[in-house]
Amino acid sequence: MGSASRAVSCLCCPCKCLACGLFSCLCSILISLLVTVGVLALIFYLIFRPHMIAATVDSAALTQFSLSTNSALAYSLTIDLTVRNPNKRVGLYYDNVESLALFDGQRFGYAPLDSFYQSTEASTKLSPAFKGQQPLQGDITAANFRSQQSAGKFDIEVKLNAKLRVKVWAFKVPGPKAKISCPITVPVPAPNAPAPAFQRTDCKVWFASLSFKHRDTNNIVVFIDGCIRDRSAASEFDILPTSKSGHLCN
Repeated sequence: MGSASRAVSCLCCPCKCLACGLFSCLCSILISLLVTVGVLALIFYLIFRPHMIAATVDSAALTQFSLSTNSALAYSLTIDLTVRNPNKRVGLYYDNVESLALFDGQRFGYAPLDSFYQSTEASTKLSPAFKGQQPLQGDITAANFRSQQSAGKFDIEVKLNAKLRVKVWAFKVPGPKAKISCPITVPVPAPNAPAPAFQRTDCKVWFASLSFKHRDTNNIVVFIDGCIRDRSAASEFDILPTSKSGHLCN
């Protein structure tokens, strides 16, 4: 009885049966694609076993770090950093590499670095150098500076950002943006005293993606993870005023 009813329904409205058939076919194709992608992803993972990159600060030399009465920070800092690719079957290209130095959450130094390639299970030595002057904002930051200066050591954060490309066999595919954060503690510069041995420091590594770019009439504003950064012609990142569209980058 049910079969006869469906047959009569199809005779009365053939378009309805055609739509049902197409929908069923599309669902089957979609499910097959999802299963295939899932199986391929599992096979890829089992074969390549991708691992997070690792980074360490091997040495740091702070030869100048002074704050003037008008809160201008004069600095000279050199870092020796090692970045390691632990993957056995995946090579990595690092593009648009940049390093930043921060004190009390405020960026005071910026140094662009050359792009490079890491083969499997390879390590790369990087030596960003920061030198110049930069105003620090806020009385709290100035108070923290004086407090750390009295204690004989400064807490500084060094960041490294790079856009990755992944090489698998002969194939190269776009990868995520690698972000590396290295908190270090360095002694107050003393001209006539030898610097104590630096304790090797592990860095935190995570991946993020560029969200979008927006061009206004004066600057090119790059939005990264919801924060705002202005890339100037002098290869410096000038912090922009806050706006409704995002917060400030470090």
